Amino acid sequence: MEMIDVNDDEDASLDDDDEGYAQKRQSKGTKRTTRQAKALENARKAPRTFLELVHEANLESLPPHVPSYLRAAVGPPSSTSRRHFCTVCGFAANYTCVRCGTRFCSTRCQNIHNDTRCLKFVA
Repeated sequence: MEMIDVNDDEDASLDDDDEGYAQKRQSKGTKRTTRQAKALENARKAPRTFLELVHEANLESLPPHVPSYLRAAVGPPSSTSRRHFCTVCGFAANYTCVRCGTRFCSTRCQNIHNDTRCLKFVA
């Protein structure tokens, strides 16, 4: 009987493959994240409210001459006439209804107003 050495065949060796597989798993080096860890991570990334963002910006520490959200003020009332908007679509209105005085911006909006919204037409 002939005795064959098992280590003679390099291709048939499974020990090298097992070591390579174990090294690959260990070299990965990443931990598994649990559901709790994912929830904490998502909580840190969660959108913040506007007040939290303003407070975090520390706008109080800016010099007084630098404009900021907290120092913004509305100017005096305008002496010019008010802007008029279309009652149908909300765009700037250049025209008024002859019957009721309601404003509209185009003939399309005028037709819609006459069909559905004109108060003088109904009464």
